[in-house]
Amino acid sequence: MGYTHYWHRPQTVPDGTWCSIRRDFGELILPLSDEGVELAGGLGEGPPEITSEEIWFNGPKACGHPVNEDLVIPYPSEAAHGIGPSATAIGRDFYGFGVTVAHRCCNGSCCYETFSLPKSIKLRPYDEPDEHGLYINFVKTAFRPYDIAVTAALLIVKRYLGHQLVVASNGGDAQWLDARRICQKVLGYGEWFGIVEEKTIEESPEREVTSRILIEAQPPEL
Repeated sequence: MGYTHYWHRPQTVPDGTWCSIRRDFGELILPLSDEGVELAGGLGEGPPEITSEEIWFNGPKACGHPVNEDLVIPYPSEAAHGIGPSATAIGRDFYGFGVTVAHRCCNGSCCYETFSLPKSIKLRPYDEPDEHGLYINFVKTAFRPYDIAVTAALLIVKRYLGHQLVVASNGGDAQWLDARRICQKVLGYGEWFGIVEEKTIEESPEREVTSRILIEAQPPEL
């Protein structure tokens, strides 16, 4: 439960492709900081890691933002985007599970789940690929500010892996807008992406839910 991004990927990313992914994500670190997205290592301390083996980061645990105990299991509202203070973020109740927010914020710590993207997945005995030979991973970001870096990283990987990366998200186009914008500004390809939505009815609790898949196409085709 919680705001989540999912992706299916191959076990190993080829060397040349990995170098391109590392390079592009590394170029975003300072622009992200300029936008208010500070990154830390995977446990919320130290610098983010962008190495020959892994991209590993989180939001900073000691971010200095005010504590807000009302920010429990936040979900973005339909048009939510950007970053702002938690005091002005909270909207309505979200099906009794949490609250909706109008922008990314934190409850006093910008650290949540670690984003880990290894070049090669170390398979466990019970790990099985899907029907396309891809392996699933996911991260819950709680719509913290580092969510922009997570979505930007997934855009970069999608750019280089194409159909070998399948991304599903709780977020729609509005929630991916910030990552698309910064990738376009810095890397020149953020506007090539869009979200395809499909609405279904969930039985328990009964409500309409929307599945969202990231696609890549030239802008006129979106």
